Amino acid sequence: MSSAENHKNNQPFGSWPSTVSAALVAGKSPRLSEPFLHNGRVFWLQTLPEEKGRAALMMKQADSPRSYDWILPRPLSAKSRVHEYGGGSYCIAGDVLYFVLADDQAIYQLQLNSEKVEPRALTQDSEGKLRFADLVVDEHGQVLLAVCEDHSELSNDKPEPKNTLACIALDGSGVISTLAQGDDFYSNPALSPDGKYCCWLSWNHPDMPWDTTHLWLCHRSADGFFKKENARKIIAHSGQHCESSETREGKEGKESIFQPRFSPKGDLFFVSDRNNWWNIYRIPAADLHAEHVEIQSVCDMEAEFATPQWTFNMSSYDFLNADTLLASYTQNGMWQLCKIHLANSKQMETLTGPLASLHGINCEDNTAVFISSDTYKLPCVNTFSKGNISALTASDLPINTTEISQPLAFNFKTGKDRTETAYGFYYPPLNSEYSGNGEKPPMITLCHGGPTGATEAALNFKIQYWTNRGFAVLDVNYRGSTGFGRKFRQSLHKQWGIYDVDDVCTAAQFAVKQGWADPEKLIIKGSSAGGYTVLAALAFANTFKAGVSLYGIGDLETLASDTHKFEARYLDKLVGKYPQEKQLYYQRSPIHFVKNISCPLLVFQGLEDKVVPPNQAEAMVKAVKDKGLEVRYITFPDEGHGFRNAHNIEIMLDEELKFYQDTFAL
Repeated sequence: MSSAENHKNNQPFGSWPSTVSAALVAGKSPRLSEPFLHNGRVFWLQTLPEEKGRAALMMKQADSPRSYDWILPRPLSAKSRVHEYGGGSYCIAGDVLYFVLADDQAIYQLQLNSEKVEPRALTQDSEGKLRFADLVVDEHGQVLLAVCEDHSELSNDKPEPKNTLACIALDGSGVISTLAQGDDFYSNPALSPDGKYCCWLSWNHPDMPWDTTHLWLCHRSADGFFKKENARKIIAHSGQHCESSETREGKEGKESIFQPRFSPKGDLFFVSDRNNWWNIYRIPAADLHAEHVEIQSVCDMEAEFATPQWTFNMSSYDFLNADTLLASYTQNGMWQLCKIHLANSKQMETLTGPLASLHGINCEDNTAVFISSDTYKLPCVNTFSKGNISALTASDLPINTTEISQPLAFNFKTGKDRTETAYGFYYPPLNSEYSGNGEKPPMITLCHGGPTGATEAALNFKIQYWTNRGFAVLDVNYRGSTGFGRKFRQSLHKQWGIYDVDDVCTAAQFAVKQGWADPEKLIIKGSSAGGYTVLAALAFANTFKAGVSLYGIGDLETLASDTHKFEARYLDKLVGKYPQEKQLYYQRSPIHFVKNISCPLLVFQGLEDKVVPPNQAEAMVKAVKDKGLEVRYITFPDEGHGFRNAHNIEIMLDEELKFYQDTFAL
């Protein structure tokens, strides 16, 4: 034992006094997104928990030390609700800002250099029935390209909204025309620098965008407009070339394409997982008009240059100049920033050490902006210029680094024969004033959402809140997580509720063998899809002694018939087709196996949740209560899928701590 440990107060794990308060956690968890460089100014969205989750649009000069400005006055919020998760909520052309207003989902425009902040509606008020995302200004055609989600004709015969790629007139007339329709989903409209081409992605049920997406290319008509009859699908397959003839549809391969974007020279770049890993490819500008287009590999690495497209306007790369690409990739759970010299893509220059998270790259005139965080660093907006990286927003820690538990990356064998591998991060209990009393600590095993997603090692005060009180935390990347290639990502297909449960249980048992945790004080916690894994682990295994579910799923059948369009067929891949495989849904639903649950349960639910409606939580709570087990149910009337109100987050943490104290007599 070190001398520092000898000077600490000895107190049981899980009962340590802590300076990481619930109020600190609620107020110090900034959500930064969609950074954008325009005419030397940096813009980004910042969700403010203290203002009930308002998405404020921020601006700052890239080379100025002065504080940033709020573009939209309170209480205006820029937030799209397309797919419920949103993204792509604003764009800028010249001195005009275009943004989606959270309240009515209409698009507004605002003169940035005007002394008066007077947003003017570009689209008519549809009472939220028309929603927009992925805004891009086509100055040649004087329209705004956007994904449109139309909820105006919902009925028993048409239970899903209609998604299209729309062109919205910039003359204030409110005229909306359709560029692309017929597919279930659209995203990523992008324009070539000469304005001659635009591209976009589409996909259809039951695929999610990380399963199979289609890349479309459209040339501008002589009259100056993009028209649907000029669009063609770039059909990809496993060879070195792609074909555009619709007659070859039957030969199409399965690949997930991400972030198509034109280079300054007019080449069409995109990310694809055709080689198992999300790597960068390009189609030369000279080939764009050809019937057969050549696809060139820009990089060939066992690394991922993309993340699952849960939201719009995600960006993992951009062009510093005509010859240099700035990109981010993840490998072994950590991120790197690099420059790729396009004349010779083998010349990759790494610019940072491993980072816990990195996203939102946007470039202008040899300068870039991006968002990153690390194990000792809160998320912040950064600029990259002349080889230097500078933090543009404050990332000062509200506590001393001696209070921050650092993640230990680990992997473990899992699966039926223990021949497969899964991954995770272990956070030991840490407090500068206290140490344990010789026993092993209680441990919280975290199940990330999605389930197509990943946990990262970025500083998270929702983890530090527990480690600073004497809890260990285990954050698991079970089979099906992203960042480890397409094959690993798809290993959860048809196995949701089996592989993820096996992996979180095996990870917890691995931790016990390492001496990291008390086997009688194992807790499992997760939100959304992670909440389903919590409930399934309690119903189908006996590893854990307490469970915490945040807007989790107890009944897969109900979810299959009562969720939003984006995820309406998600379970076809994860479980099986419904109702054809109804019995499988029954067998995987914890609601039907409450008799197997033998430990206390805590459930949190937002009553405005459209992704996992409250009836899921209510049914599960009633079933557990009817069995006579302890179950606590905490609801928040003003929350949807994911809690954003600071006051509610404080209540949640306080209630959760009390639940553990009562359950384990801490």
